[in-house]
Amino acid sequence: WIGRDPTAVFAGLPLSSRSPPTLVMTFGSKTVREGERACVWSRDGSARLVDGPRRLFLCLQRLEVLPKHSAGNVEYLEVRRRDGTVIILPGPAARFFDPVEDISVHVREARLIDASEALVVYRHTANKVGEPHVERRVVLGPARFIPSADEWVHEFEWSGVPQDGSKTTYQPKALRFTKLRVIPASAYHNVSEVRTNDDTLITVKLMLFFELRDVEKMLDATNDPIGDFINAASADVIAFCAGVSYETFLNETHRLNELDTFAQLCVRAQHIGYDITKVVFRGFQAGAKLQAMHDNAIQERTRLRLLEETQAQEQRQADAALAAETRRAAQQAELETGQAQQRAQLSMVSVKAQLAERRLQDEAEIERQARAAEQRLAEQQAHSAELLATMREMKAMGVDLTKVLVSQHEAPDKVIKLDTGAAPAAEGKKSLLSAIQLNL
Repeated sequence: WIGRDPTAVFAGLPLSSRSPPTLVMTFGSKTVREGERACVWSRDGSARLVDGPRRLFLCLQRLEVLPKHSAGNVEYLEVRRRDGTVIILPGPAARFFDPVEDISVHVREARLIDASEALVVYRHTANKVGEPHVERRVVLGPARFIPSADEWVHEFEWSGVPQDGSKTTYQPKALRFTKLRVIPASAYHNVSEVRTNDDTLITVKLMLFFELRDVEKMLDATNDPIGDFINAASADVIAFCAGVSYETFLNETHRLNELDTFAQLCVRAQHIGYDITKVVFRGFQAGAKLQAMHDNAIQERTRLRLLEETQAQEQRQADAALAAETRRAAQQAELETGQAQQRAQLSMVSVKAQLAERRLQDEAEIERQARAAEQRLAEQQAHSAELLATMREMKAMGVDLTKVLVSQHEAPDKVIKLDTGAAPAAEGKKSLLSAIQLNL
C-alpha cells in the first residue's frame, strides 16, 4: 500500500456502502469524504471519530467506516447505548453509529393511529415516595405515536376466528393486535346444541353489534371482551330455549331480535365498558332428521302458499275479467241508450219539423181559403149590389120585379116569403121586399 491511494480500490463508492467496511493498514493515507464519519482504532485500543472531509495518514491503525441511519416523518431512531440507556429520536432525524457508546441503532416505524383507533400505552415512573410505578394512558387517534424510552404498547389477546376456521368459530387468544378499535363493530356467533324443554337440540345463529364506550373500564374489567360476549349470549339463548318447546320456538324466534331477551349480555357489556346496540337472529339449524322434517314442512307450506297465491291470482284475474266484462256491458248499454236517445231526439226533431211544416201548410191553406172566401164574398157582394142596383132601376121604370124573378125561376124548389111585419100597403103600392121571392 506504500505510495498507493487505498481509496482507488473503492473509487466511485461511498464509504458507508463499501465492502469490507474496515481497512487494516500498516502505512498509507485515507480520505474521509464530506458527510461521512469514520472511527480510527489504534493498536492500544483507543478510538477517535473523524468527520469528513478529511485526509488521514494511517500507520498501524484500523479505519472503520461508520454507517449513518436516517428516519423519515413516519419513523424514529432507537439508539441502545452500552450504559443500558435507550435514546429515541423522532423523525426526521439522522445519526451515525458510535462503536464506542452504542450497541445498536435501528430505524423503527411510528404507529399511525386513525380516528377510529386507540393505543394503550404503559410507562415506568415513580410515585410520590419514590417507589417504582407504572402509569397507563390511552392515545386516541388521529395521531402519530412514537414511544419514549420507558414506554411500551399494550398488546391485546382476545378470542378470535382461527385461520383455518369459519367466521362463527372462536379460539382463545387467536386475535392479537395493538390498535384498539373504538367504533361500532359486529361479531357472528352460533350457539350450538341448545336444548328446548321437549329435548330438541338446535343451533341458534346470532350476530352481535357492540360499541366500546369506556376504554379504561374495559381494561380494568376484562382481558377478553369477545369471550365475555360469547359466553353471555350463549347463556341467554340457553335460558330462552329451556323455557319453550320446539313449536313455540318456531313461533317466537322474533324475540331473539330483541335486547330484552339478552339481559345477561347487556349487563355484562355495560360492566366492561361496552354497549350492545343490536342482536340479529340469523336463523337456526336442528338435527339432520328434524331439519329434514322441518325443511319438508317448509317446502309443503311454501307449495301450499304458492298454490293459494296462484289460485288467488286466478280468482283475481277472473274477477278482473268479469269486472271488465261488466264495465264493457255497462258501457255498451250506455252507448246504446245514448244512441237510442239520440235517435229519439232526432225523430222528435224530425216530427217537430214535420208538424211545424204541416202547421205552416195548414196556416197557408187556411189563409188561402180565407182569401178565397173573402174574394167570393166580395164577388157576391158586388153581384148582389149590381143586382140590387138593376132591380132598383127596373123598379124605377115600373117593372114588376116579382114577375121578373118568377120568370127567371119558373119552377122554384122553395118559395121563401119575407114578411117584414109592416101593415099591408095600398093596392098598387106594394113594397119591393114583400114581393121578392127567392128561388132556392
